[in-house]
Amino acid sequence: MPNYDTLNRFELKYLVPAALLPALRRELAGYTRPDANNRDERGYPVYSVYWDSPEFTLFWEKVEGLKCRRKLRFRRYGDSPEVFVEIKQRIDRTLHKRRFRWPADCVVRTFGIADGLGWDEAAAADPVAAEVLVFCRRYRLAPRMAISYRRHAFFGVFEPELRITFDTRVQYSATDLDITRPFSTGKYVVDPRNAILEIKFNHRVPKWLSKLVCRHGFRAIRMSKYCSAVDREFHRGQLT
Repeated sequence: MPNYDTLNRFELKYLVPAALLPALRRELAGYTRPDANNRDERGYPVYSVYWDSPEFTLFWEKVEGLKCRRKLRFRRYGDSPEVFVEIKQRIDRTLHKRRFRWPADCVVRTFGIADGLGWDEAAAADPVAAEVLVFCRRYRLAPRMAISYRRHAFFGVFEPELRITFDTRVQYSATDLDITRPFSTGKYVVDPRNAILEIKFNHRVPKWLSKLVCRHGFRAIRMSKYCSAVDREFHRGQLT
């Protein structure tokens, strides 16, 4: 049976020097615990394929600053045999994510058929899959951009809902869009000398973490990896 869940939370992002990550990880010690999926100091690989309309409707909704917008991505962690199919919806500052998890071969059979065969079966089996089906048909969604990076993740010890991640070597490809075969070399979304720090929380950022951010002078950024990649590939990086 497909596995699915719904997440509601806030999210803050910062661009930080990659050379600073070892020191930041030391500062997090005592307040956080490492994600069990971290393989080493680089964490674990994340590979996503984002879907959009022929006119890149979902990209333009972000660029134009719509308060309520959605995007669809297929995500695979490392060499996992499973794929998460996710709808990320933002309502003002709140992030609402709905997703289900299937074996990769099932995802390919269901969503990799141009004429839509197999979609009715998926929709009948899972309410999130049904939403994906309607979303895809309404906007004529198809794979548009692949994003790859390494993620080092932590959870809060005293705030179990807190999640802190460092994403490095964030790359993209507009041509290699197979969720089962990540591209080996892509173009950089951000300078590889930088990393993306993301803080995800349900209610408020704990005081110790706010002090850490202030101490280093980090400035929050409004960034979508997908939209930044589309902007760089098709608009010379002038829109985001």
